[in-house]
Amino acid sequence: MIRVVVVDGFSSGKFLAKKLHEDGCVLFHIASSPDIDGYYYVGFDSAIYERSIVHTQTTCTLLELTHFDPDIIIAGAESGVLLADVLNEQLGLDYANVFSRSLALRNKYQMIQCITEAGLPAPAQCAVDTWRDGKMWVAAHGKYPVVVKPLESAGADGVYICRDLAACKGAFKALMGTRNKLNLDNSQVLFQEYLAGTEYVVNMVSLHGHPLVTEVVKYTKRVLETGSIVYDIDQLLACTDAPYAELVAYTREVVTCLGIRNGPSHAEVMYTEDGPKLVEIAARTDGILRPGVSALTTGLGQIDACALSITRPLEFEQLLASNQDYALFKHTYNVCLINCTEGVFCDEAFVQQLRTLASFFEVVFYVKNGQRIAPTRDVFSQPGTVYLIHDDLAQIEADYARIREMEAAGIYLQESQ
Repeated sequence: MIRVVVVDGFSSGKFLAKKLHEDGCVLFHIASSPDIDGYYYVGFDSAIYERSIVHTQTTCTLLELTHFDPDIIIAGAESGVLLADVLNEQLGLDYANVFSRSLALRNKYQMIQCITEAGLPAPAQCAVDTWRDGKMWVAAHGKYPVVVKPLESAGADGVYICRDLAACKGAFKALMGTRNKLNLDNSQVLFQEYLAGTEYVVNMVSLHGHPLVTEVVKYTKRVLETGSIVYDIDQLLACTDAPYAELVAYTREVVTCLGIRNGPSHAEVMYTEDGPKLVEIAARTDGILRPGVSALTTGLGQIDACALSITRPLEFEQLLASNQDYALFKHTYNVCLINCTEGVFCDEAFVQQLRTLASFFEVVFYVKNGQRIAPTRDVFSQPGTVYLIHDDLAQIEADYARIREMEAAGIYLQESQ
């Protein structure tokens, strides 16, 4: 019986934990901090864990783990990556990543520096703790837009697209000295070259340094009037779609360079006129994934593939040895809701209308009925995600347009009806 520790089993990590539990693993949960944002606890199921603790000191946590005697320690969400690495290193477990690269998997400046030094294409950047230094870098860089964001964050939290110097200064002041959604202090701010092009996600699961591609997804994002970025659509690509092959080849090099040898990786890559360039990468599963969607679209998504690498590694190695790309059986969009006006949330009429859409599969809300919600200002205030699946991409596109029409009419806001 495989004994698995999940650090911060939130976001899509809760589905990974559920799959491991269903496959007969004994689970132990560690919350990396007592101050984790309540956003991450939505849908968390403590019942699947034999024991749960909150991390405060490494020595105390290691003592608890000595009694549990784990075989595997894995991060369920971005906030758990560093602690999972530390615990793996202290216990000397095999299913782990290169510890000397651990900080580069969380600190976005170090991440880009690491791959730049390895000769991989990457954006120009500078990490600063004063506006004076930021202003000097922007002047030397000499072109807009400029990306301003925290060194350590997740889900586009605190990411600004700035089109002039005043916007850069405003973004710096909004971030510097504040605490982000991962409960980390922004002691520096990252100024980065804006990468023009189309953004993609490349998800992989690695075992002993050999990565398996599970999804390549085309992102559509929206820049709000505030300069903040929110998600719009995630579209799963077929392996025959351009630029799948280039993205995969580049991301394999990034994964190797950053020492991700075991477990999931979630890379955001911009395909520019010069080819792929890394936006950022994380050593955890893609937060928006749902196993039910993967089962219908590719048969094996990142979550189930990660569980397979832990519970049935020989089968996973056979998949690697086959050297075959995934097949796309059906098209899918993840449609991220973007609320336009303030009101009281009520899902009844919206769900009724969603069920009439030919491609509708599932909707997940991050807010409760009766809750007052404001216009979407960032990723963490997006009220939910609608999952669409269909054989015909044109049907999905039509249903997506209908969702935006309903949303613009305020269908899930009581005060707008």
